[in-house]
Amino acid sequence: MSETTRIRIDLSAPTTPFRRFWRSTGFSPAELLLEPEMRQTLAYVGGVPNRGIEYMRVHYMLDLVTASGFGAYDWSRLDAAIDVMLEHRIRPFFELMGNPSYIYSDFNDVGQAHHWRDFMSEMAERYRSRYGAEELRAWYFETWNEPDIWWKLGGETGFNNYYDACSEALKAVDPQLKLGGPGVARRIPPIFKSFLAHCDTGTNLFTGETGVRLDFISVHEKGAKKHAEDLTPNSLSIIRHEMMAVDYIREHHPRFAGLPFVNDECDPQIGWHLYHTWHGMPYFAGLAAKIVDQHQRLMIDSEGVDYEVLSNDNGFVGHWGHRTHLTYFGKRPVRAAQAEHKTDIAALEARRAEPEPFDLVKKPALSVMELLGLLSERRFGLSEQGLDPDRTGLGAIATALGGAEQPAGASVLLYNSVDRIWQSGESTVALDFSWLQPGAYALATFRIAHGKGDPFTVWEDLGAPDLPNAAELAAMRLAQEPALTVEHLQIGGARAQHEFKLDMPLPSVALVALVRRDDATPAPPAAPRISRFGGLNGENRVLFWEPAPYDGVQLFDVLWSAGDSGPWQVINPAGLLSSVYLDTSAAAGFYRIRARDLFGRVSAASASLAAG
Repeated sequence: MSETTRIRIDLSAPTTPFRRFWRSTGFSPAELLLEPEMRQTLAYVGGVPNRGIEYMRVHYMLDLVTASGFGAYDWSRLDAAIDVMLEHRIRPFFELMGNPSYIYSDFNDVGQAHHWRDFMSEMAERYRSRYGAEELRAWYFETWNEPDIWWKLGGETGFNNYYDACSEALKAVDPQLKLGGPGVARRIPPIFKSFLAHCDTGTNLFTGETGVRLDFISVHEKGAKKHAEDLTPNSLSIIRHEMMAVDYIREHHPRFAGLPFVNDECDPQIGWHLYHTWHGMPYFAGLAAKIVDQHQRLMIDSEGVDYEVLSNDNGFVGHWGHRTHLTYFGKRPVRAAQAEHKTDIAALEARRAEPEPFDLVKKPALSVMELLGLLSERRFGLSEQGLDPDRTGLGAIATALGGAEQPAGASVLLYNSVDRIWQSGESTVALDFSWLQPGAYALATFRIAHGKGDPFTVWEDLGAPDLPNAAELAAMRLAQEPALTVEHLQIGGARAQHEFKLDMPLPSVALVALVRRDDATPAPPAAPRISRFGGLNGENRVLFWEPAPYDGVQLFDVLWSAGDSGPWQVINPAGLLSSVYLDTSAAAGFYRIRARDLFGRVSAASASLAAG
């Protein structure tokens, strides 16, 4: 029997601000944004609670712009791509990567650099007018992806000219727009050094001034090399290698030492498209939670790094073994779309004209983002409690819920994850909540482990169908939600407290929420809408809605009726954390959405939405 690890959560203790820096993902290529598979993916990603994924970093965005010459651009496809992102509450982490109709060839040509500056100015002005200055200021603009590998337009000098053009163009439209880079793949490569030197003490091509503005510094560090075998990701090596970049900046460019730091491809292994079965299993969820916690403890708390964004590259369309948020069932071939990629506009339009049927199922890699989304921005300190997650695998993040002065509850993320893919075991945890306000409480536990929030195991038990039927897909979708249990408690006394024990298998993730009942019931969701997709077994309707703000934990139900006046029935088999639901029914009728809290109190329903 395992020894119990006791974690004390004192609700009277001071909290510290907690930046949710992990809320970003990415994929390649940008043309997918115009295709149904990615539109459905965006609904799942954008539906994560509390904007738990807010940004998406996409390669080759500017390939969606076509050109008949310098200054003559067709923006319609890029407009549509950004529209679909924002419609699903996803903002661009905008790589200024791509080449409209491949008209640019060398940024050592000062004329081409000036044309690029004008192109960037036109783009920034267009999207400020289209979406508003406040929205645009919330985006990140970043240099070409991994210029130490993929930059082919003029070497280091050409890259610096390109950056100057981007900087001057964005600054002319709005000085508050954020621009940084260089998002390199290798460890402190020459172009990283020359880029920082240029921004620090170099000469701006356009102004002649010394130095160029730099709003953040980005790198890519991952946990294992690209390999066909199941190499064990080394999560601590990510931290060590990031700190090498931080130390280089502090030593050689001290005036940049306080800039926000970004790892916008913080993945456990290089090569999203290489097949590793654990990508579809709870191991990946535990690893993702651990990497977030390690960055908070070891880089932000211990090293004082202004760590602004930790992004993953899980946004691709792929199968169980690919590094993706969802698994894809269909006949579309999966391509890496990396260095070899060239955007073929004609082929894109042909695919859009005749889309292939498909279905998607959530993986634990996405479900863990839902659980991380339930953490608040006020953190309780756990550093004095003897936890040693980098040795034992058992770690925790605790945050306050409700109450501006005295928290009314807490949400605690627990993970059990070691850097050994096939290692198993179990740890027992006792959460000691103290200094609770007397009253009625709900204690909810959301779990991802083998057999819990684990659709891959269901798929395997079904005989691993490549093109599953309707019943098989329904079974997987029932298993894709984190397993939920709710207990209702009455807690009293001068120093009201409660102990909760649970076993944490290796690997696993759990989110424990202790919520005090108050007088506020959830407000109704708003703006429901339907998108229709061709599924393997008929039409799929994906509903997406706007949740009302709520200072706690809320779930959603989808209601259906044959008529607009009812009677209404709940059609989702499990409560939904995310504001998205896929319905396979072909029946005519109406939908409504309602929210409910952990006490079973329901909001008024949203406006009705006709299914036909």
